[in-house]
Amino acid sequence: MKKHLVAMSMMGAGLLGCQPQPSPADSAAQPSDIAAQLDVKYQVISNLNNQCHHDGDCYDAQLLLRLPFDSSTTDWAIYFSNTKPIRFDDSPLFDITHLNGDVHRLSPTDAFSGFVANQTYIIGFQGGNSAITKNDVMPNFILQSGDQAPQVIRSTEEVYDPETQLWTLPHAGEFDAPEQWKRSENDAVPRADATWLYSRYSEQGVPQSIDRRRIIPALKQANWQDQNVEISRGLNLQFDAPEAARLALNERGIAVDTTGFNVRHEHVEMPEEHYRVEISAKDIVIQSSGDTGTYYALQSLAQLYDADSQTLPVGDITDGPRYGFRGVHIDVARNYHDKGFLLRLIQQMGALKLNKLHLHLAEDEAWRLEIPGLPELTDIGARRCLDLDDRQCMMPQLGAGVDPNSQVNGYLSTQDYKDILVAAQAHQIEVIPSLDMPGHSRAAIQAMEARYRHYMQQEQPDLARQYLLIDLQDTTEYSSIQYYNDNTINPCIASSYDFIAKVLGEIKNLHDQAGVPLKRYHIGADETAGAWVESPACQALMAEQGIEEAEHLTAYFVARVTHMVNDMGVMAGAWSDGLSHVEPMKLGSRIQANLWGTLPSGGHQLAHEMTNRGWDTVLSLPDVLYFDFPYMAHPDETGYYWGSRYTSTFQVFQFMPDNLPAHAEIWTDAMGHPYVSEDNTPLQTGRKVSGIQAQIWSETLRHETDAEYMLYPRLLAVAERAWHEAQWEVPYQPGVVYGPETGHMDQARLEQRRNDWQSFVGAMVSKVLPRLTDNGVFYRLPPAGAVLKEGQLHTQVPWPGLQVEYRIEGDAQWQDYRQPVSVPADKAVAVRTYLPLSDRRSRTLWLNR
Repeated sequence: MKKHLVAMSMMGAGLLGCQPQPSPADSAAQPSDIAAQLDVKYQVISNLNNQCHHDGDCYDAQLLLRLPFDSSTTDWAIYFSNTKPIRFDDSPLFDITHLNGDVHRLSPTDAFSGFVANQTYIIGFQGGNSAITKNDVMPNFILQSGDQAPQVIRSTEEVYDPETQLWTLPHAGEFDAPEQWKRSENDAVPRADATWLYSRYSEQGVPQSIDRRRIIPALKQANWQDQNVEISRGLNLQFDAPEAARLALNERGIAVDTTGFNVRHEHVEMPEEHYRVEISAKDIVIQSSGDTGTYYALQSLAQLYDADSQTLPVGDITDGPRYGFRGVHIDVARNYHDKGFLLRLIQQMGALKLNKLHLHLAEDEAWRLEIPGLPELTDIGARRCLDLDDRQCMMPQLGAGVDPNSQVNGYLSTQDYKDILVAAQAHQIEVIPSLDMPGHSRAAIQAMEARYRHYMQQEQPDLARQYLLIDLQDTTEYSSIQYYNDNTINPCIASSYDFIAKVLGEIKNLHDQAGVPLKRYHIGADETAGAWVESPACQALMAEQGIEEAEHLTAYFVARVTHMVNDMGVMAGAWSDGLSHVEPMKLGSRIQANLWGTLPSGGHQLAHEMTNRGWDTVLSLPDVLYFDFPYMAHPDETGYYWGSRYTSTFQVFQFMPDNLPAHAEIWTDAMGHPYVSEDNTPLQTGRKVSGIQAQIWSETLRHETDAEYMLYPRLLAVAERAWHEAQWEVPYQPGVVYGPETGHMDQARLEQRRNDWQSFVGAMVSKVLPRLTDNGVFYRLPPAGAVLKEGQLHTQVPWPGLQVEYRIEGDAQWQDYRQPVSVPADKAVAVRTYLPLSDRRSRTLWLNR
């Protein structure tokens, strides 16, 4: 153990063995008093050069407890989430025990005789891997005392900041020292402080003027004349236009009325999503082959409309998508995001011409879709509270607290789901339901065990075993990637496939009832290493099928479920790691593969390999498309960071999906180091990926505003890259090696990209952000960049129209920044951004502190 951790731990008097005894008068203290007043702090000490007490990397940290009154109560435990398992603590007064998943228990030992008023008790511990941001700290520590109802400790609850409208974690300590915010000595990612942002924003530049004819995503081809046509009376659509497109026009202030400017439609044979538009002084003509092209044409007109002058530009447009798959993946399982959130998302996806909604509905932590005939899935699986046996609800993973009706809990009813399907279809969006299997399935397993117990009590063993997902004789001990020991469906028992058939059949029925055919179903195909080894059912199946290792059962499961899906006339989708275990000939060609390997670790090779098989390959790369990762590398930013320390909107805009190896020239690996990319598995002639998909995983996104904050504005850049191929992108050539010195992204392309970016952010601020605001959609405001030069404050912002406020340390009032201002040398200065006429502010960054 590192000396500094031991020394700091011993600062708590209780750890020296000379603890003062609490006075008898306090013995009546109630658990509610303790939960209300116990002050809990979580402080990371160091991630660097630690003497780990288990295999792998670790970080040193402390829990600090302080109660303002004496309490002799010792019959209590505190349950809390820590996504990196705690394997060691150094306290003689308290023990920390890892239970399952991220749930841990802190309990007093026999040496603890009660809290002494205002005494700080410091519990040193080690967690696995690293912890470098406040996002690593979970809320809602739960106090359980005797037979009293469990209560959330108030000091660990999230606190709402009305200025930023973000949620904060006051019990999470600061990450000021490098050993706190760096993952290891090898971590070269710079901290995104105000000075770093000033440099970064200066490189990107801000447009001096806004091109009113630029929309998002960009048009494939447009020829504009130097005139506009006035449409103050709106548009007269002389054809049966999609209702959702009419609403999009209304939303932009364009009336749809028979007295308006004439818009005609001509049916022309062309790909479904393509369209042409001719805007002249006399009328507008839309050409398409059907509703989808017409819908996209009207969405483009809605963005081209200048509300100030009530005009449209005169000219002609030829447009169509780069990819047929332009997707968004939303995890509503880890933390719930309801129908209202999904309907808002669908509306924005339609406006951005995104066409696939991958709806992740089940995970270890919860099941979020009502399935007729299986009420346990939502009665138990959709709720989390303090029930360690998972009898009434699921364990309180991910800091869920004790309230089974809080915002992190809930599910989509069958009617909710059908409403979402209908809304998505109206916006030309296909919903792809996903219920992850065989790993990541704890909620389903626990729910079906509850069903088993229910029917066994009623002496109906056949019904009890009908949908059981585990082999009751299996004694295998394993741990999943999220540290569960009971989250994997057994692939060797018939009841597992009966359950899958039941769920698939009910989902297909919901689609049929909504009049929206089920076209794709994502099976997940995540596995759990080490599972099933001791399962008698699996040993028998392996002998029967000639399977030599238990780990090969994943391939058996994926192939079997894929054929079940295909037999329904539905395409199956799966994550690339699960598919990589299966012989391609056993899957056939009707498969969607989501590629999620990182590029520095060879993710491009797997993408090329699966594309060459003729599969529907969808890029879902963590480097650039995981939106549960931070926008910037700062301890106060929300997001995991295992695949990318930061993913800014500009980085997403830079993405070149047709040339994955080329990113070695412009990006680093997750540790901030340059890398070289060799194309050892080149794409075959005529092959290309099917599309790209942005991912939101919701482990730390407990509020709908959290999820929208992480989506917008990055989702705009995804829409841009999925629909439009930029001229500055480096074209793919098989076998080319890329690295930081190869220079294929030359100065001319860099300048083209810079100009295109400035055009993009101009359209974003003038056209899209106002629409998001009007629709009640939350989005992120970037912090200000700032430097001090010769005693004066200079600032920089990444968007046009974004304003800066500053505040000198000691002053209560914020002031508008208009030009460089003098700052006292002995004072720190804070900066933040805001949009005029908005009540929102960005996070605050400090200089000289």
